[in-house]
Amino acid sequence: MLEDLEKKSALGDPEAQFQLAQVLQHGLGVRMDEDAALELYHAAAEQGYERAQYALGEIYMEGRITPQDLIQSYVWFSKVRRGGNSLSKAAAESCEYLDPHMTPEQRAEAMALTSAVDETAGNGASGT
Repeated sequence: MLEDLEKKSALGDPEAQFQLAQVLQHGLGVRMDEDAALELYHAAAEQGYERAQYALGEIYMEGRITPQDLIQSYVWFSKVRRGGNSLSKAAAESCEYLDPHMTPEQRAEAMALTSAVDETAGNGASGT
């Protein structure tokens, strides 16, 4: 299974990248590698894979495997929210949760980045 995930991930399959990221983040039968996990989450998310986008929102909100970054968290949750797929409602709730914890400057930057992301990328692979 791991070899198959690695092969598919290397070929750019966003679901395989997401699954391999989870394996590496949690050390499921392999040595934990949070840096590689974060890279894989980004690779899948940048292809529009909703579950990876949502995971990045959580990772940045909680500061789990990278320093906490409420702006990046808000951007990733906003992308999921606007995608209209299965995680949209949860992502909207996460944005609402983040809002009072952000400064006006952070909020403005997050909104600007969200608008920029919307203009340059789609939501191709939903991951639902």
